[in-house]
Amino acid sequence: MRASPTRKLQLYVAAAAVGAVAGLALGLPQLVAIAAPFAVYVAVGLVLTRKPQLTIEVTVARRRALEDEPVLVCLTVMAGSAVDGLALELALGAGVDVAGAPLSWPRRLAAGGLCEIDLGLRASRWGAYDLGSLRARATDRFGLIRYELSEVTLGRLRALPSRETLRLLLAPLELQATTGSRTARDRGEGIEFAENRPFVSGDRLRRINWRLTARRATPYVSERHPERNADVILFLDTFAEAAGTGGGGTLALAVRAATSLAAAYLARKDRVGAVGFGGTLIGVRARLGLEQLYRIIDALLGSEVVFSYAQKDVSFVPRRMLPPKALIIGISPLLDDRYINALLDLRARGFDLAVIEVSPEPFAQAGAGRSGELAYRLWLLQREAVRTRLRELGAPVARWRDDEPLQVPLAVTSEGKRRLRRPVAA
Repeated sequence: MRASPTRKLQLYVAAAAVGAVAGLALGLPQLVAIAAPFAVYVAVGLVLTRKPQLTIEVTVARRRALEDEPVLVCLTVMAGSAVDGLALELALGAGVDVAGAPLSWPRRLAAGGLCEIDLGLRASRWGAYDLGSLRARATDRFGLIRYELSEVTLGRLRALPSRETLRLLLAPLELQATTGSRTARDRGEGIEFAENRPFVSGDRLRRINWRLTARRATPYVSERHPERNADVILFLDTFAEAAGTGGGGTLALAVRAATSLAAAYLARKDRVGAVGFGGTLIGVRARLGLEQLYRIIDALLGSEVVFSYAQKDVSFVPRRMLPPKALIIGISPLLDDRYINALLDLRARGFDLAVIEVSPEPFAQAGAGRSGELAYRLWLLQREAVRTRLRELGAPVARWRDDEPLQVPLAVTSEGKRRLRRPVAA
């Protein structure tokens, strides 16, 4: 606790000193009499003043919330002694603002008094934020000394990207051997019916279809399709970003898409992993469960575009991050050649690949004049050439804009996977 004189104390001391000195110097006792009450007030106030006893407790309702979702913060102020001139100064962290009414508090608390203040804080964009700090100031009852109490931090908040409801997901070309909720094309132990065939030596008796056997007078067995799961890798581009003046950009949209896809695939009991491929490498190995969703989200919250001249390719990604037979979903604005070459390399290695292009076109405008218009058209043609090249290799590409649901490019990509499935060119 730090104590400092108030403006009132400084004025009173100055008035008492000037009056006393002037009265003695000029021989005018009237000036001394005028200054005496100021001196007495200061002396009595300094003798009787007591340091305020103030305790502040901060309770944050939750440390995780969706972006732009208010989080309740409860401030409990307890006074061990009478507190006058109470002032609370809230210093919010960068990217955090108050949702609702401004902060208000009582100016005075009696001894043993309690004050509870509720306020809502929110972060307008996904990420990890410091909520800020709270500093309390108080004065003695004479208003002579100002006390600054210790600073109380509000802690941190993780603002999660908003998610979209997805009904249709991209189907993987191959499934894994572990049990899941997807119906495999091969035959084995499962629920989904495949076909009936004659009994052969080695078939299990429990597979015998007794009704068909009774009708045909010869043993028949029922084949089933087993239930398997898939490995899905979200391949996020962090090499480059197209951003607007309002703070949005392709990276924010890409993180929202990756979060929505991770939640949807994990709900279907698939193993999901994430790779942030760019100036810095972010990797989460493919796993199951709700805990994996938060691992991916925590990794994605640290996603940022890091400028780098380094020539990187798929060999920089650890092999364990790209399991065999995995469905790789590239999420990118397709602005950097290094990421585009990585997609081509993945497809050439035989990975099942699909690309969601987070369109940078809403954030780009044609330059002034005829030359600017021509350059913009050439840029659009170059982007179409990249899409065509990926499609020719069997990797469907669908563009996604912020003004349409994510389900739209997923439906287009799913249809493209059925039409473009062909052997990889040598």
